[in-house]
Amino acid sequence: MIPPLARDDRRSTLLRGLTELSRALTTAVSFEQVSQLAVDRAASLLGASAAVLMLEDEHGHQAIRASTGLGTIRPKNGQSLGAGLVEQLQDALGVTPEQFLAVPLVVNGEVTGLLAVGMADGLGSNDDDAEWLLSALADQVAVALEKSRLDERGRFRDRLIGIVSHDLRSPLNAITLGTSALLDDSTLDAYTIKTLTRIQSAADRAERMIRDLLDYTQAHLGGGIHVVRTPNDVGHIARQVAEEVEILHPQHEIHLEISGDTHADVDADRVAQMLGNLTSNAVTYSPVGTRVDVTVRGEPSSVVVAVRNQGTPIPADRLRDIFEPMQQVSPGTGRAQRSVGLGLYIVESIVTSHGGTIEVASSAEEGTIFTVTFPRSSR
Repeated sequence: MIPPLARDDRRSTLLRGLTELSRALTTAVSFEQVSQLAVDRAASLLGASAAVLMLEDEHGHQAIRASTGLGTIRPKNGQSLGAGLVEQLQDALGVTPEQFLAVPLVVNGEVTGLLAVGMADGLGSNDDDAEWLLSALADQVAVALEKSRLDERGRFRDRLIGIVSHDLRSPLNAITLGTSALLDDSTLDAYTIKTLTRIQSAADRAERMIRDLLDYTQAHLGGGIHVVRTPNDVGHIARQVAEEVEILHPQHEIHLEISGDTHADVDADRVAQMLGNLTSNAVTYSPVGTRVDVTVRGEPSSVVVAVRNQGTPIPADRLRDIFEPMQQVSPGTGRAQRSVGLGLYIVESIVTSHGGTIEVASSAEEGTIFTVTFPRSSR
């Protein structure tokens, strides 16, 4: 039996060890780093001769993912262990049942793995402090492993999106150029012209989606969308965008109102992209025949842009999510109008890159209003 004072000192040491583990887990980047850190620290903190981390493989079997202190005759990392799991682990760790201690890794209420150690002489599986520490350590490791797994999946997805989007541009450009060349032929019949126009429209829509995906990759992996801020008239940019959107959507009136000094240091192309996304969204989610209001107002130290539509209000519980990637403002849009759900994420990224802010309010009485504030100066 461990004396009371010695037990208190040991618990203090174990608590410090857990704190240090928490810090170490925040710097571990990969799944493999977290796994190896788990067994190394478990063995070190408990004075164990060996430690093993087991996780479910793709077949649902427990497989060794990381280990330390095992002999030369041992299961390989990644090797599944079937029946008699505990006995096989005891053999691998080189310990008796009294020296063997194992706790489960639990994520969202489901057991995802097992952390096991072979204890030193004099400490058995009835050591309450050892079991408490290993359980606490397993809880921290389970959360870190899940976060690492999700992070790695997200990084892979983002890189794949960027690569595929970039590679799709060349064939789409060929389609666009080809249809444009064919449409210059004055001998085409009405059906052929209609078919080519549809192909061109679909290619243009795909090009916009690809541009959004590339911007998303830059914003998500590259630390934000790059902007070059130079003196520009935001009111003039808004007028050009409003005219372009109105030509594309003649069933809606785009009402533009400009007041005050609307000059600011902004990236004109990116501001036009932002306004185009907001205005096109406003048209998409508005009933036919309704008006979309775009206002640009100069303030002493900023320029404020607001886009308002009269469509169905966005539910209050969704307002905080609409700037997240892969989100649709409303599920009720037609198939031809749907996008990849990156428009508002890119809008927010452009605004943030300018040091600005964006807010949204939505109600049945006032409609949906997006308000963007740009600082007037880049200094």
